[in-house]
Amino acid sequence: MAVTFTFSTIAIAIGKLFILMLTGAMLYHIGLVNEKFVDRLSQLLVRIIFPALIISKTVQNFSFTAYEYWWTFPLAAILFSLVGMAIGGVVFKAFKNFDSKKEFICSCGFQNCGYLPMNLIIFSFSGVLADKLLIYTFLFILGFNILMWSLVPLFLKGNLKKDFKLSVFLNAPVVATLFSLFWVAVFGRGTMPKIVMDPITQLGNAAFPIAMLTLGAYLYKHRAYRPENKLPLFSGIIIKLFLFPIIVLAALTVIRINIDQKFFLFLQAVMPTAVSLVVIGGYTGADNKFFSTIIFYTHIISILSIPLWFAVFQAVIR
Repeated sequence: MAVTFTFSTIAIAIGKLFILMLTGAMLYHIGLVNEKFVDRLSQLLVRIIFPALIISKTVQNFSFTAYEYWWTFPLAAILFSLVGMAIGGVVFKAFKNFDSKKEFICSCGFQNCGYLPMNLIIFSFSGVLADKLLIYTFLFILGFNILMWSLVPLFLKGNLKKDFKLSVFLNAPVVATLFSLFWVAVFGRGTMPKIVMDPITQLGNAAFPIAMLTLGAYLYKHRAYRPENKLPLFSGIIIKLFLFPIIVLAALTVIRINIDQKFFLFLQAVMPTAVSLVVIGGYTGADNKFFSTIIFYTHIISILSIPLWFAVFQAVIR
């Protein structure tokens, strides 16, 4: 498999992201939106728009028969997050005068697993291979959503042990995921009537721009380019963009799976910190200053780190 991720490919994909974020920052700066509005927008994303995106992408693209081992990708997403969080928990012990432990751990465990990988796949591949890699992405996101929208909010609030119950998994994104899998299992891929699917798809397509506008507003509010705690920021960048890819690359050298699957897993391993964290931080009262800062800097540095890592991947993985 020829990997064609170049500096320009990454820069264009992330450049689109930053244009939308800049728009959100400008809206906040001129007062067209305020903190209360952005917090409400975060709730709208989680409860309505993200679920619509999940339903539209899964029902239209996924098939159980075409992907016999589909369940391995959600499990890989969960494993990625848990390993990253464990590393973050260990490293955090070295910090002094920094109280945002949960935020640091989450920033090490969750990556931009949707928008950025999908754009890079579309830019770099075509035909059957591109479709296969995109399906891998949707499946990976299933596992990501189970943790991100169910357990992370409780974890950030400090109520994971106290308030955990099975019903926490019945949040809007996870319910949308289960509904989508049920629909495909019973009725098949692409069978939802257009009169229902088309509005859902249109609503889901709004997820990315609205999420980026929301993020931009938070970045402006918290002055993300001005880090208050440089050591945790630097440590988070090292873990997310360098240490974790090394661990995954080492594992891929011994795991016997197809080259396209190895490529996809490594693609996820080198992604910057998840944008969704600042959305959740908006309604959980988390330290969105730290979230905003590490999202900002990991995305900028990934313009250089992603092409570097895939040059290493081509040299190591045969």
